[in-house]
Amino acid sequence: MANLLKAEILGQEFTLKGELEEQSLEKVAAHLKEKIKEIQATLPGANKVQLSVLAALNITYDYFLLKEEFDRTMNTLETKSRQWLLKLETGFPLSPSSEV
Repeated sequence: MANLLKAEILGQEFTLKGELEEQSLEKVAAHLKEKIKEIQATLPGANKVQLSVLAALNITYDYFLLKEEFDRTMNTLETKSRQWLLKLETGFPLSPSSEV
């Protein structure tokens, strides 16, 4: 069931809807507000559209950095898992100090 949350962002009320718990939706809204606040501090003359677009770009940039890190970690885990599986299948003795 989708949860709803009303949030005021840049003086306008929005209804957030999602599968996340209400507390998590509040964190989403708070994160966006914080990004906007950071940009306002740097660019005090920016209008609402500029603030919104720059906040979206910053959040998207952060997302892609995390996604790349996650993908690298998953690739490393998959490689290590395949190596360990191969060792298990071939009967290679494992020891606690074995490094793959």
